[in-house]
Amino acid sequence: MAHVDREREALYSRLRSIESDLSGASSAISDVESKLAYIDSSMASLPSRLVAVRGRGYAAMGHLEKSVEILTKKWIEASPTIKQSFYSNVQPLTAQIRTLQSDAHRLRAEINRGNIGYCWSLAGRLSTEASMLRARISMETAKITASLGEFLGSINAIDRDLKVAEKTVELFSYASFPLKPEESPVLAIEGKIMAKDKCEGTLYFTNQRFIFEGKKEVVLEKKLFIATKKKTERTVLIEQPIGALQEIVKGRVGLIAWTGVYIRFKPERGLEETPFDVKGWEADVITRFFQYIIGGEADRDIAAIKGITPKEAPTIRIIRCPHCGAPYTKEIYKGQTSVQCEYCGTAIMIQ
Repeated sequence: MAHVDREREALYSRLRSIESDLSGASSAISDVESKLAYIDSSMASLPSRLVAVRGRGYAAMGHLEKSVEILTKKWIEASPTIKQSFYSNVQPLTAQIRTLQSDAHRLRAEINRGNIGYCWSLAGRLSTEASMLRARISMETAKITASLGEFLGSINAIDRDLKVAEKTVELFSYASFPLKPEESPVLAIEGKIMAKDKCEGTLYFTNQRFIFEGKKEVVLEKKLFIATKKKTERTVLIEQPIGALQEIVKGRVGLIAWTGVYIRFKPERGLEETPFDVKGWEADVITRFFQYIIGGEADRDIAAIKGITPKEAPTIRIIRCPHCGAPYTKEIYKGQTSVQCEYCGTAIMIQ
């Protein structure tokens, strides 16, 4: 009896190996099917998502139109061959998987009946066929997956930038401050200021300004000490011309290993370095977009998307007060639209 039990357990082990090979083969086919469906779906949705964010006033990241256009053209050219390879060389193999799975079910039933001799013969055949089928499917799907790799990488990059744009226009729609003429949203990230008075809020970057808007919930009504009515109050806590920022660096904030950014202002502004708690990937996005803005690329993209003539790089010039005629001698920062006369205090508009 003990010998029969050992034989039966050895057969069950062989059966599990066969089922694993068949399951792996089936998963490989499903994975390729999912990737093809994902690419088709993305190629249909990316252009409409881009049109939607442009329609909501987001004019930064001018590379998106070209990226979507190039990717769409490549997929139109390559997809027929890739799909033909899948439908001819891979999909038909699902029928063989189902046949072997049916045989595996029969093997399990025979093992349960104790038909040991017949089971070893059937298990040997199924083991060989399942292993060979899995190897063949693995080879064929690997070829197709390699062809899809470039498209998946490009789609993920465009999708990532579109999500940033979509979140940015959403957060700007909640902002308590208006945009200035010729000012355009570039990036908005939710975060927490880690200065003396910690506060949740949103970091806003336009092509002209950096703004941190804090928010807090105010209870309007209580019943039995339970807040039944609330509202969110938003207050601008920091507002600076984008050119007044000296640098933004990623680093740890707080006592625990939280990831965040440190915003450092130019010394003459007299402002302390300010840390903000954000997610790790968001810190990378903030530093990337700051360079994008400060280097002038954002202005060029916005001008191109809006169909306006980009402003020329500023030249050194003397600005005089319209009231007292005194020259303004301090640095004029990128994004600054007015300065105050050092002598009489009159506001001088910068053209």
